[in-house]
Amino acid sequence: MSESELDLGCEHYRRKCKFVTPCCDKIYTCRFCHDENETHPVKRQEVRELICSSCQTRQKVQTECEHCLLRFGKYSCLECKLFDDEDRDQFHCEGCGICRVGGRDKFFHCERCNTCLPNKLLNDHRCVENVSRSNCPVCLENIHTSRIPCHIPECGHLVHRTCFSELLQAGHYACPTCQTSMLDMTQLWKYLDDEIEMTPMPDEYKNYTVDILCKDCHKESLVKFHVVGLKCLYCGSYNSCRIKGSPCQSAAGGSSDSGAVTSIDNGDEAGSSGESSSQQGLQPPE
Repeated sequence: MSESELDLGCEHYRRKCKFVTPCCDKIYTCRFCHDENETHPVKRQEVRELICSSCQTRQKVQTECEHCLLRFGKYSCLECKLFDDEDRDQFHCEGCGICRVGGRDKFFHCERCNTCLPNKLLNDHRCVENVSRSNCPVCLENIHTSRIPCHIPECGHLVHRTCFSELLQAGHYACPTCQTSMLDMTQLWKYLDDEIEMTPMPDEYKNYTVDILCKDCHKESLVKFHVVGLKCLYCGSYNSCRIKGSPCQSAAGGSSDSGAVTSIDNGDEAGSSGESSSQQGLQPPE
């Protein structure tokens, strides 16, 4: 049988074999095909048999057919039970325990993060222990075994690139895991500075101050209250929130009238206790 006549895999992989799944004894081209059609996941490391796409011989897992000698994939990993006819610079990482794409020479395995990272991040990234052994905080798919590339913000938490793009399109610029800004927000902070400059508070609220926690530098500060946003005194970020239970104070030192302040807080997310002062859907200027 010529290669053009062979069943060369599925939408996920090009290969010349199919697996006999150990969980339900059914035949699928790959784990994704199985998981899309069954109510349980397959553990591909437990696969013990496969079927040649050319001669249909059922046999143990190996790199080529024991009957017709057809090679099942240009890349083969018997540990992961992975066969692929597409050249994507695949390599097996012992630390991750799975195969990766992109070329071994372009990545290093961080022992603390317990995942492969691009070489440009060597000695220049924030370690988060076992960071990939979790789900994407947006779509909740397991990151470690996902085929979707990840975006790595400065905070070190991982999010699928597709999910990251969706967050930005929706006007959310903070990490869903730790709420730290995922982009250079200088332009937006300047925009908010200008908005505050052009939007003075009413006289009765000019001297009110509030305690805030900055989600970027993680420092607390006492700042003037403004409905547009609460700016961190240390790093200048507006990615901040009111510290729960902290009353508004006047510059003279007295507590504000709680009823009056509450009416402002309820009218704008920027003043709500525990809510972000700038990241809740605010779009940057063009």
